[in-house]
Amino acid sequence: MARNAPNQQLKELLLEADWTAGELAHAVNLEGRAQSLDLRYDRTSVAHWLRGSRPRPPVPQLTAAVLARRLRRPVLPDDTGLARETVEPGRAQGAETDTGQESDPLTRLISLTRADVLPTTRSALTREIYTPPSVAPLPWPTTPTPSPSPAPGTAGPRGADARNLVEMAALFARQMDHHGGGHARSALAAYLTDDAAALLARPTEQAARRGLLTHVAELSHVLAKMTSDTGRHSLAKSYLLTALDLAHQARDRRTYAITLRALSLQTLERGHPHVAADLADAALHTAPRDVSGATRAFLLSQRALTRARDHRKHEALTDLIDAERHHVPGPANQGPFATYPTAGFHYQRGEILLALNELPQALRAFDGSLRHRRPHDHRQTSLTQARRAETLLRMGHLDAACNAWTIFLQRYPLLRSTLADSALARLRAGLRPYVRHPHSAHVLDTAQALGNEDGPRVPAAEPPT
Repeated sequence: MARNAPNQQLKELLLEADWTAGELAHAVNLEGRAQSLDLRYDRTSVAHWLRGSRPRPPVPQLTAAVLARRLRRPVLPDDTGLARETVEPGRAQGAETDTGQESDPLTRLISLTRADVLPTTRSALTREIYTPPSVAPLPWPTTPTPSPSPAPGTAGPRGADARNLVEMAALFARQMDHHGGGHARSALAAYLTDDAAALLARPTEQAARRGLLTHVAELSHVLAKMTSDTGRHSLAKSYLLTALDLAHQARDRRTYAITLRALSLQTLERGHPHVAADLADAALHTAPRDVSGATRAFLLSQRALTRARDHRKHEALTDLIDAERHHVPGPANQGPFATYPTAGFHYQRGEILLALNELPQALRAFDGSLRHRRPHDHRQTSLTQARRAETLLRMGHLDAACNAWTIFLQRYPLLRSTLADSALARLRAGLRPYVRHPHSAHVLDTAQALGNEDGPRVPAAEPPT
């Protein structure tokens, strides 16, 4: 599109979305706020865009994201006619790379983590705006590859190396469960840059190398979860897409399916339910037939959640019942990819039932999750108490909700987690109508004091329903 020529592409998208210029501006401002940007566009701004002006990045990416959500189909920045003809920050470094576009996923991972470790280069990575992933099906070997055991590759000459990778994945996953993704995230990026890459650089026979690739994919997956919990959603997606390619290179369909499940969850929480449903389906179809019951339950529970959020109650409950049938809890000491902990399964049940407005059943599921939480899992315990409180409030049990919020607030100072920050914002919004109630007023005062210690870390987010 010629500069200053009328933007016909944006005009047609607005017509298709049935939005006015003011409604588009409002949606872009909200999307920016969700990504910690203070934007104040109005209908006049959009009118300028329609006449041919092009806003600075990341506004084209934000506009594409809100239009994609409204139209329930992919919309790229180029489709809006707003994108400038420049390389987006981080893309030249591989920061925003869909599966298959880079020849070597390990090289991509090293490039990402090296840039992520240094504050001077990290800013380019974190300026990327999240867009839903486009994951094309990849071919798999026609000869079946045996499914890995819960800790593949831990025997043989490279067994010690594999065990080290498994232990590091468990260590950082525990750290996130204890204190959130903001603690030690850069340490994991540095570990992947140096130690993990060095392990794979040594001469290794093919089967052992595939096992090591699986474990590096798992570490990239953990890093993605920690990164997402700091609000860097586009970078987290890049780590997940890299983990997908590493799992494919390892011929590990199980790890590939688990990573697709993680992409589905992230996409769902970012407001793209139809893409999330497709990814959840793909995860189930990719998983090997002989996958464990725990893994099958893990994948089914995510598809159930996407269907519940899309108001497909019968299908969601069918998947949930199937997941319950397959779920077999395993020892907690086998690492984050070996089993589906009972606490996590009950929490997911609660989310599914809450989305279906089955409030008493959701509350029982969250209570069941708490019974199986470990004492030091401050993040997950706090988030579960927050969901209990929101459920109780919807049921009309104000005092019980305040009790649950009080437990959440006791653990909140221990966390560096944007999910916890969003829960705090929802606490304030949910209890504000009850400010004259003494118990509610006390909880609000405590929440206000905690929120003022460092200032608001993330904007208020709507709870998933």
